[in-house]
Amino acid sequence: MKMRFENEDEFTAFKEELRRRLSAHSPRSIQREGFRPAAVMILIMNDGGVPHVLLTKRTEKVGTHKGQMALPGGGYDEDDGDFLRTALRETEEEVGVRPGDIDVLGRFDDFISIAGFQVVSYIGIIPFPYEYKINRDEIEDYVEVPLSMFVNREFGRVQRVEFEGEMYNVYYYYFRNFEIWGMTARILTDFAAKMLAPIRP
Repeated sequence: MKMRFENEDEFTAFKEELRRRLSAHSPRSIQREGFRPAAVMILIMNDGGVPHVLLTKRTEKVGTHKGQMALPGGGYDEDDGDFLRTALRETEEEVGVRPGDIDVLGRFDDFISIAGFQVVSYIGIIPFPYEYKINRDEIEDYVEVPLSMFVNREFGRVQRVEFEGEMYNVYYYYFRNFEIWGMTARILTDFAAKMLAPIRP
């Protein structure tokens, strides 16, 4: 897909093509006994004609993934009713992005983490610039990263790890003073490969 836009119409075309691809995609569904369900939002915005994604850096006060880079989101609550509501609620609680300001394009794949979470991922578009309201108890910092970094796999290093008897690549990306790795890097690398790659004839 085109990753640079001359005007807002081109970004709108990018958004609608991504919506179409997600609609045609059969999300990978994962359900693991003993794993806590959670949901995240991949929030994309048009910054200067280039699509960026919002990432947060978690504080040392949170229960899991202390100090790590993450996508907005969190654990499922029974009052949510569904995973999309979880992702929207947690996004608003963490960074202050209101659900009404998110154009939800669709659901991507499910993932599991070694921390014991099964994570549902959604894709959304937000206006740029956006006035975030950061929850400083949970979020230390945030950054908007060019999506092209993950499309082009511009990782600094990759590590092979074993989990449940299978080998996985752990990618480490570096942007400014942020290190992006673990589940966040994996979700974005997979998303870029499956949803943003050029369509082959």
